[in-house]
Amino acid sequence: MSVFNVTQTARLGRAFIEATNFRHAAVRVSGLLIFASFTAIILWKGVLPSLQNARGDFANYYTASRLVANGQPLERAYRDFVWFQKQIDRYGISHQLGGFIPHPPPTALVMLPLAPFEPLVAKRLWIGLNLVLAIAVVLLMAKITTLHWLPVAIIFLSTGFGLINNFLFGQMYLLLLATIVGGLYLQQRGYPLLAGIALGSMTPMKYVGAFFLIYFAWKKEWRLVIAAVFTSLAVIAISWWLQGAEVWRAFIFEVLPRHLQGEIQDPFAIQFQSWNSLLRRMFILDPSRNPQSPLSSPALFVIFKNLIPWLWLTGFVWIYRQTAFSERSHQRLFEIALVPLAILLISPGSATYHFLLLSFSVACFVKILLDLQRQRDAVILGSLYLLINLPHYLKLIKFAAGWLTPIGYARLWLLIFFFVVIGYFFHRAANWRWHAKTIGRHSLAAILIAAITIAANFHRTAAKERDAAEWLPLHEKEFDRHLGLLVKTPDLGRERIVFCYGELLDEDYAIFSMTRDGKIEGQWTPDTPQKFYDPDLAADDQRVLMESIQNGRSEIWLSCSKNQTPEFLLEGENPSWHADGERFAFIQDGKIGLASLAMNGVSEPVWLPNIEYGYDLAFSPIDNRLLFCEEEKSSSYMLVVIEVMTGEKKILLESEEPFERPTWSSDAGTIVFSWNRNGNRDLWAMDFATRQLQRLTRDPAIDTAPTWDEANRRIIFASDRGSGLECSTLFWMALPEAKNKNEN
Repeated sequence: MSVFNVTQTARLGRAFIEATNFRHAAVRVSGLLIFASFTAIILWKGVLPSLQNARGDFANYYTASRLVANGQPLERAYRDFVWFQKQIDRYGISHQLGGFIPHPPPTALVMLPLAPFEPLVAKRLWIGLNLVLAIAVVLLMAKITTLHWLPVAIIFLSTGFGLINNFLFGQMYLLLLATIVGGLYLQQRGYPLLAGIALGSMTPMKYVGAFFLIYFAWKKEWRLVIAAVFTSLAVIAISWWLQGAEVWRAFIFEVLPRHLQGEIQDPFAIQFQSWNSLLRRMFILDPSRNPQSPLSSPALFVIFKNLIPWLWLTGFVWIYRQTAFSERSHQRLFEIALVPLAILLISPGSATYHFLLLSFSVACFVKILLDLQRQRDAVILGSLYLLINLPHYLKLIKFAAGWLTPIGYARLWLLIFFFVVIGYFFHRAANWRWHAKTIGRHSLAAILIAAITIAANFHRTAAKERDAAEWLPLHEKEFDRHLGLLVKTPDLGRERIVFCYGELLDEDYAIFSMTRDGKIEGQWTPDTPQKFYDPDLAADDQRVLMESIQNGRSEIWLSCSKNQTPEFLLEGENPSWHADGERFAFIQDGKIGLASLAMNGVSEPVWLPNIEYGYDLAFSPIDNRLLFCEEEKSSSYMLVVIEVMTGEKKILLESEEPFERPTWSSDAGTIVFSWNRNGNRDLWAMDFATRQLQRLTRDPAIDTAPTWDEANRRIIFASDRGSGLECSTLFWMALPEAKNKNEN
């Protein structure tokens, strides 16, 4: 080789190195710019606004933790949605509608360290912790995948809308993700016991960790699994010790079964982007929440609701059994990355912040692709993940009606496309063998299991007793939404019905009214941030007693006409008018007081004797008898009537299961009340003279707050049947006929 050729080759080499370095520098600068832009958006839209208030899901977690810290029974949070809302008000969290349903009891333990702080201080501490967790998650994912922190951070920040909402709502999915990636990192480094503790710590609150434990059990990593199980049991034991057994009974028998069916808020809501929601909107006709169902077929809903998840689950089992990467590290990354993807595709409901879990999957998949020198595919996958997390589906909701309903489920379809892309990108490197017999056996197993669950569903439906209750239409745009209605505690006057409604856009509870023939009159109370509950309408159809929480205490307010600013009367709750329209009864710290309207406001209360734990009052429409429920310290419940002039008290019914919201018939000869029997609340009627009982409703839902409508020969009540837990609207049924014997 000549000297000239050697010199020329050296120059070309230096030029190539300089060009390569320039390209790497350009990529690094571009990455830093993307990282800075995404970080700025998350801080601007998520972190900074969340520091200004204590709203969002944080209010639910914080309130539950504070109730536990104060020794208050948390089972009421599962049984009385409005009661929990009142506690949110009591702790000074404004402009917030909340509830603890459907979270498991240990969820209340997470924010116990923040309970001593005021809500806004606690929220800021929580957001600060979440920022630290976000950094920790990025570094741990980088360690697990051996990727540079910058691409991992970009993938993580690509969660976008979900990450913003996690900060904005004060959610705990960053904490959940941190425990998962922390556990996986510790397992990778050879610390199975510590890994199990990390994975098991949040499993009782969020069930995601259980799927990773199933994976590690399949891999026979028993030390990790045992440590995780004992950690979860320890968390449950602490919850049991602090909260008692009754809260667990309420959760397991009253909440969990409906939660697993996807009945969270409004199960028709497109916002949850799940198979359950899509199938309900396609096949379940509901006059209140889904009046435009393209094909009313409950049978098809049951079939597809059970078949689709089992097919997905079987498909993932097949992938796990068939996958065989040549690189052991790729095999492990691929396997653990599939877990969040499987959870999201099978889940009966997914929210934006759930997709934080998928960021870990994307980081693992990208690492494998980069190792295989497939940079373009890695960029495509990352871009697809970014697209999934954009709020495009919110723009499409308005088009999702009738046969066009699937248009509104863009995120669900993109997630499925993501799964298809994963299969296309990795099918060769994973060495999948497409044996028809193997695929057929797995498909047959899925169909058989689905057939069993479908048959069980049909059997349960056929065996279910029916009642004659019908939906009471609320024909106004205010109630035409798919986020769950919160219509509570109706009450009747002579010609008018009033009820409490949780206005989701304004984040408050207000009193609304309608005529008995169903014409909506709109909001009764003025449009103010103050929340009003438990309306009791006088016979003159004008004056309404109502409850409000102000400065941490329950107060009774009086509205003398529609749109008039209510005036404060006295401290107390659950007011009930006497038939004379001047006197009323109320509750204060479990005691029952009587007061009268006077020229200067209200008279000095008179307290009824020998009552310490009364609740849910109802004055007789014709005399001085007061009906109420009472709870004893031994967790025994009574339905009681008292003659307020003489103090004569009679126990009508006793039970270990709670009564609520009793009411009288127009002649005071029948009592109707809600009774929580065997974990289900139904309406019951009692003949006052004979004490004979009659069960009125028979739906696996919460039927409560009945009111007697003599003019229309019906009972109006609130129920969440056909919707999510405690998301209720009004129903009616014909007045009960006399029965010759008690019903059990």
